[in-house]
Amino acid sequence: MTATPPAETATTRAPFPMAGLLVVAAGTFLSVTTEMLPMGLLSSISRDLDVSEPTVGLLVTGYALMVALFAAPLGRLTARFPRRGLLVGALVAYAASNVIMALSTVYPVAAAARLLGGLTHGAFWAMVAGYVARMVTPDRVGRAVTLVFTGGTVAILLGVPAGTALGVAVGWRATFAVLAGIALLLAAIGWRLLPDYPGELSGQGMSLLRVLRTPSVAVVVVTTAVTMLGYFGFYTYISPFLQSTGLSEAALSPALLGYGAAGAVGLLAAGLLVDKRPRFAMLAGTVTLTAALIVLSVSGHSPALAVAAAAVAGMALNALATLVQAAILRAAPAGAADTAAALNASAFNVGIGGGALVGGLVLAGWGPGALPLVAALLTCAGVCGVAYGRREGFPATVPSSAG
Repeated sequence: MTATPPAETATTRAPFPMAGLLVVAAGTFLSVTTEMLPMGLLSSISRDLDVSEPTVGLLVTGYALMVALFAAPLGRLTARFPRRGLLVGALVAYAASNVIMALSTVYPVAAAARLLGGLTHGAFWAMVAGYVARMVTPDRVGRAVTLVFTGGTVAILLGVPAGTALGVAVGWRATFAVLAGIALLLAAIGWRLLPDYPGELSGQGMSLLRVLRTPSVAVVVVTTAVTMLGYFGFYTYISPFLQSTGLSEAALSPALLGYGAAGAVGLLAAGLLVDKRPRFAMLAGTVTLTAALIVLSVSGHSPALAVAAAAVAGMALNALATLVQAAILRAAPAGAADTAAALNASAFNVGIGGGALVGGLVLAGWGPGALPLVAALLTCAGVCGVAYGRREGFPATVPSSAG
């Protein structure tokens, strides 16, 4: 009886490529920081480029629009490319985008930099979930995705607040220059440490439309889109919203740090539940997010309440970002994991870009106080999506065949 447990332990622990997963997690850190950084530097960029804050918000919209439009097609076009070379190439392209952004002195150049970054982002996220899934055994996909998404949480916890603080202290261009250097360093490390896999040939006969029409994929993709549309309608303009409650610009960086810390709690919760109670976790996340946005809508001139509610929203959002990635990998038809993940990346960025656009219109038309209420109406649709997907998309448990 003493021989069995060690054998089981060895089998369970055998292939977990921690070094490779940490490199990919660092890539997600870079990716999310690059995408979200203008939100923390909205006022600085606006003043320096002599454009309005809603116009700067369009840098986020345009970036996300590139991902929304091209993530799935790019995933399709690059499906045959070796995985390591594709990921390293994306990191080099991130560096180029951030260098152009750092050198921009007029808005059109900044917009071009962000469009390049958006295309890069689309290629990166079209392949990263499928790449991670190939690095581990099926029973560890949820845990591996959670580890990789730690990079995104660290970006929100440290990357965006640190970038905001650096931008306020020495100028926003310096922050983008630092990101470019990090991208090049990661590219060099990734080339040495990441495992290389050939491109996926399986599933190439399935069109994007056919994969999207799979009921389980459709439910996850639509739920992702509407939830992110609502949330980023608020979060893109979190700086002017928090300042409207009485928070000073100097206090924004600590507030975003608290937001990121709460996000780490959400990621931990997702890691504990993603392979055990995925449906419960999705319902809890979408309901909590909606409730936090409702509280934000009535926070008035109470910065403490606004910061606390924003932190709860960040906690829920970080959990959901991991949960929907695991859900789409499980919902994908056999041999079409990369295609399904690319479609969900497009949906995620439809939400980010559309949210920035909707939020900009709300900010210009009704002021920052209306942002969280409009956002809550949209995330409520996400709650309905999870409720609807009880059989397809968001089942109560992970099928035994996946483990």
